Formats: sequence, C-alpha cells, structure tokens
Amino acid sequence: MEVFRLTTFDKNKCYYFALKTKTTGAFPDEKHYSNELRYVGRYTHSEFWGFGDGASGAEYFNDNGIVNRIEYDYEGNTCFKEA
Repeated sequence: MEVFRLTTFDKNKCYYFALKTKTTGAFPDEKHYSNELRYVGRYTHSEFWGFGDGASGAEYFNDNGIVNRIEYDYEGNTCFKEA
C-alpha cells in the first residue's frame, strides 16, 4: 500500500501510520510503500526538538481518547496516510 512522508496535517482528518518498507523511483518522484498500516486517529499537534543532526519530532493523534504519539525515526521511514 502506498504511504506518504507528510509534513503537514489537518486537524479535521484522521490518519494511519506506517514505516515504509519499500521505495521506488528517484527523487522527486519517489513512491513509498508499506505492508502494515496502524490507525492512529485524528491529528492534534506536533512537537519538535533539537538542532542539526540531533533534531527530531513527533506527531500526536487522538483515537477516541487514546493519545498516539508517533516519533519520527532517524532513517526517515516514518510515513502516514489519510484515513
């Protein structure tokens, strides 16, 4: 299933999370794929920390009262898909 390296989220939409397992094509026309999607809920907010090589971040989602925190992985495999 195709997944996307999203950089902006809509607070009125729900999302799935996946770690990409396959990439085809060359930049800027790459396509990312994963075999497993995990429903994480409606987007609530983002968190970022650090500088340079030590920088990272996380996205927060609400799934009927359960907070799902998805932290970006160092390799850049963190992807999402709109529900």
